[in-house]
Parts: sequence; C-alpha cells; structure tokens
Amino acid sequence: MKETILRRMIVLTLIAVVISSVASVIVVYDVHLDNTKAELLADAEFVLTLRDEIPSSSDLMELGAVKRNQNTRITVVGPGGRVLYDNWANVVEMENHSDREEIKVAFEQGKAESQRLSNTLGINTLYYAVLWDDGNVIRFAKETESFLSTLYRLLSLIILLIVAVTIVALWLGEKMANSIITPINNLDLDDPLGNDVYAELSPLLLRISRQNKDIKRQVAQLEKQQERFQTITTHMVEGLILLDDYARIVYMNPSAFRILGSPGSGISEFVGKSLLTFNRDLDVRKVVEQGINGKTDETMLTIDDQHYQLLVSPVSGEDEETHGVIIIVVNVTQKYEIERMRKEFSGNVSHELRTPLTAISSYAELLKNDMVQPEDVGEFAERIYYEAKRMTALVDDILKLSRLDERVDIAPQNNVDLRILAEEVAESLRPLAEARNVELVVTGETATVMGDAGMLFEMIYNLCDNAIKYNRDTGGRVEVNCRSEEDRVLLQVSDNGKGIAKEHQGRVFERFYRVDKSHSRKTGGTGLGLSIVKNVAAYHGATVKLESAENAGTKIEVEF
Repeated sequence: MKETILRRMIVLTLIAVVISSVASVIVVYDVHLDNTKAELLADAEFVLTLRDEIPSSSDLMELGAVKRNQNTRITVVGPGGRVLYDNWANVVEMENHSDREEIKVAFEQGKAESQRLSNTLGINTLYYAVLWDDGNVIRFAKETESFLSTLYRLLSLIILLIVAVTIVALWLGEKMANSIITPINNLDLDDPLGNDVYAELSPLLLRISRQNKDIKRQVAQLEKQQERFQTITTHMVEGLILLDDYARIVYMNPSAFRILGSPGSGISEFVGKSLLTFNRDLDVRKVVEQGINGKTDETMLTIDDQHYQLLVSPVSGEDEETHGVIIIVVNVTQKYEIERMRKEFSGNVSHELRTPLTAISSYAELLKNDMVQPEDVGEFAERIYYEAKRMTALVDDILKLSRLDERVDIAPQNNVDLRILAEEVAESLRPLAEARNVELVVTGETATVMGDAGMLFEMIYNLCDNAIKYNRDTGGRVEVNCRSEEDRVLLQVSDNGKGIAKEHQGRVFERFYRVDKSHSRKTGGTGLGLSIVKNVAAYHGATVKLESAENAGTKIEVEF
C-alpha cells in the first residue's frame, strides 16, 4: 500500500510538473510573441508618421531613421513583386515577392499581417505590410523563436525542475504515506470496532468485525468436529488410515498403528510420509495402488495369530478424480474362527451321523441277506438298537444346541434351587456311577438362581455324566457342590479322574471335540456335552471355569 501511494503521488506530481511546465512555456511564448508583435507595430507606426513628409518610398530608403533598429527588417516591394530595398539583404540576390501573402493583401487592401514558420531553422517571422502613396509596399518583419525552440531552450530547466520536484515529492510522499499507513498498521484486528482511525475505514472495520465473529464460530465448529472425529477414531477398535493421492499418510488412528505398525515409534513420525515407510507388506501395497487408481479392494492379513480384513476405498471429488484413499482394518479373527468351527462342526456332524448309520445299514444288510446265524440275530439287533440310540442322542444334542443358539422354545425363567437339581441328577446317574465304581456325592447348601430348570438340569447332568465316564476305573469320586456367596452362586463339579492335558483345555467346550476319541466311542458320548454346558451357562449369564491336570482330576465351576 505504501509503495502504491508513493508511485501514484510521484506519477501525479510528474504529470502536474509536465503540464505546468508546458503551460508555462506556452504562456512565455505567447507573451514573447505579443511583445514582438508590439515592437513590430511600433517600428511600423514610427515609419508611418513620416508619410506626409516623405511621399515617395524611395526617399524613405535614404533615411537613416529606418536603420535605427536593426532588429526590424524593412523591405520595399514594387507592384510587380520586385524587391526594391531590403535593409538586411542584397536586393539583387532576392527572389520575386509577388507570391508572398502579406504583399498580395497589402496591394489589394492597403495593409496586411502574416506569420511564417521555418521548420528547418526553428524561427517564426512576423510580417506587417503597408501600401505607400507611390504604389510600393513597405514590409516590416521581425524574427522570434518558434514554440518548439522555446521549449527546447527551457528543457534543461524543466528537467531540473522535474528532478527537484520528484525528490521533494518522494520525501513528502514517504512522510505522508507513513502518516496514513501507521494507524492502519496499528489496527487491532481482534477488536476492529475499538480502533480510533479514519472514518472512511469504518465500513471495512465493521465488515472485519462481522467476519471475525463468523470465523470464530466456524473455527469453534471445526474444532468441535475435529475433537469429535478424534474421539471417535481414537477409540475405534477398527484401524483407520487416510491417505492423500500420493499415498502419503494424512491421518492414522491408534488401532491402525497398533495393528500394522512396529513398537518403538509414534504415529506422528509417519504422518505426511509415504505409507511404505510405515508398512511394506506387498498385499497392503497392492490394494492401496488399486485405491489410488480409483478402485475399491480388500485383502486378508494374519498378524500375531490374528486375522484382519483390510478394506480400501478411493475418495473422489465432483471432478471424479481420486483425491485420496480410506483404509479400514477390521479384526475378523472371531468371524474367521466361527467359520472354521462351522466347517469343522458340519464335518463332524456328517461324520458322527454317518458312523451309526453305516453300522445300522451294514447290520441290517447282513440280516436281510440271511448272512447271520440264528443264534447271533439277537446280538446284531442289539447293535442296531445301540447305534440308533446313539444317533438319536446325537440328534437330540444337536437340536438342543440349535435352540440355545437361536434362543427359541426357551421356557420362562423361575427361581431354581441348584442343590435340589444336583440331587435329582445324582439320583438319575447313580446306576451309571455304581456300574463304573464311582462315588457320586452332592454337598453344599441351598443355591437359588433365576433360570430354566430343564436347561439347568441338562447342564448339571452333562457335567456329572462326563465326570463319571472319564473317571478312573477304581476309586473314582465325583462331587457336586452348590453354595451361595455375597453376589454370586457357585456350582462346582469335581472329580479325581484322568484329568485333561493343558493343550486340550482351551477346546474341550467346542462341539464334537474329544480328548480321547476311542474312549468316547466306548462310552457312547456325542462330543456335545460340554458345548451344551457352555451354552446353557451363557444363556443364564453365567461363566464356566475349568481347572484340570493330567491324572489329578478335573474341576468345572459355573458362576452365576
């Protein structure tokens, strides 16, 4: 702004100086021209006063009076235009003057004036011609500078004046610009209306004040949105990474850094840098390249026994150009494991059903074709009955699990005493326990929970049934203990049997999982008992804990 003021002031000053200089030259030239004309007329009037005394122009030529002013040229021209006399030049060498304007007019009208400019010499000549009584014309002439000559003569003075005025204008302009700009530079833009400055700035300051309020409001909204975004993304379980169109990291939340990053560094170290500096996985690079090219893509990553799905989506504007990429990293380990277990369950169901069906079909085929001795028919029929019963139990257990999974056909919950249920289960399983030489006892106190009595009976039955079947051959013992504490109810089923190896303990509650498959076949187990226990407990909001060691027994605790 200061430079603009100085430039404009200097330009205006120069224009003013040039205009005033040219005007001054014009005035000087006009005054000088008028003075020259006056002198010319004065000389002419002096000669004309001698008209009565000297009737002949030839006599006038002899007068010394006409020579008194050598600045005035006097020429006598005859009627034919021949020069008869000239006080500045030799008449013999002079050309005919009949074509001169002032001569022609003087012969016609008695007197005349004219002015001629010599561009070559830069001289302006004034003429005044009078017809004398003897028929000749006397012409008076004076030379003066032309306008351009006058201007050229004064040019050095004008340039000197321009330089002087420019210097003064610069000095004054500097001071004036400072006096104008200093109050503006000292404006308090945070409080525009509190400034005491030029009245002309009031509309601007009012607008700035309004804009300040708008900016503060918008900044507050942006900060709030940024804070909300940070809060949401920081606490996201999923990883989130934002990239620009050059695959440089714009934002990365802690989950993404934890999943894909390396220890010993921070998120801030990678913001603004290429994603390759953070993660060099080839699969990640491929899907990111697809995103940069405007295509959605995904890939699976396995990191530290965890399975992650990496989703890439391009960010496009109205111009349909890709301006960045969004990367979402989702932990799908549970989904992956569920899918694995589903496939395993399907395979197990097929296998478990096919085994008894194959046995039944084989025995039936032998009977049909009379390939069994009459005395062995009863044994074969018993085997068919046994396999059919095992298959029925398997189907029943599968249906129970299905109902638990889907929460259908579940009876209303009531107050149920676990101690009473445990005694009923013990009574039901006592023949099995005695047949296997296992002592089955129920201890503890009244322990009441809200639940479904049938489901809870099934849970206790499966726990006790497993404890009896997988116990030692002699001296086995199974104890069911029920008790209530301050804010929980505990059901514990413990035995002194074979125990479960540590590597199997994490999977015994999976469907169809058996630690000893051969023993399970002998005992008629379906491999679904503990899975039913886990699902019944989960339905009642209870947790199941397992403590076991090989050859040291097993304790399963259900906490309500």
